[in-house]
Amino acid sequence: MMRCCNLPPAGRRSAGSLLLACGLALLSTPALADPVRDRASCLARAEATPDFALEEARLWQRQGGGNDALLCQAVALLLRADWRPAAELFERVIPALTGDSASVRANLWGRTALAWQNAKEPERATRALDRALDLAPGDVELRLDRAVLAAGQERFWDALADLDAVLAAAPRRVDAHVLRAQVNRALGQDSDAARDVDRALALDPSAPQALLLRGSLRAERGDRDGARADWVQVGRIAGQGSLSQAAAANLEALDALEAQERQSTRR
Repeated sequence: MMRCCNLPPAGRRSAGSLLLACGLALLSTPALADPVRDRASCLARAEATPDFALEEARLWQRQGGGNDALLCQAVALLLRADWRPAAELFERVIPALTGDSASVRANLWGRTALAWQNAKEPERATRALDRALDLAPGDVELRLDRAVLAAGQERFWDALADLDAVLAAAPRRVDAHVLRAQVNRALGQDSDAARDVDRALALDPSAPQALLLRGSLRAERGDRDGARADWVQVGRIAGQGSLSQAAAANLEALDALEAQERQSTRR
């Protein structure tokens, strides 16, 4: 299925990228100077100036804009990062959009899930993704999103089921292999975790999350040299972010352990 308005992958999406026009059966984007008369102009204005668009959409609703005006308000709220009001309004309006295709409504339920996730309501985000996948069961991105949520809630078997489906449909998804490795490790299935890490690194030898995890798996097997090499490599390629910090912490812990062992040997 061809999807419009795709968000970047699991964990991992920004509201600013959510121009919904291409997924909402819109044929053109009028100039922003025109008054709001339809869904297209309102959504275009929401993308450009969400604060202004929200007020215009509320006025349009009072003038009879109906569900399209409500949808525009939900989008503007999302783009303003008003997560809970956006999610509540999406939940109110999506069931009324019976004239839109299943793929469009699934896309909107995915936006609802994003809003609930950012509102720190993972259970409601999961329910929104359930509704999205009822409409678009083959959508890999939505299924991966649900796996991320399940893993975050420590529902590891649910996450594993969705990740198996994702990788059956898209076997070259490095991020899905890495997440499945993390889930397998959490379940104590280290051999399966190692297999997924190896597959991820076969697809992308410089994937920092995969290298970080492979280092941990190697350390647990007693392969300290291999672990050190992986963590040093993460530090080289991952910049100044959290992955580099985690690799540095692992290296520091390994150095401390080896120093302690050397002291014990001298006694």
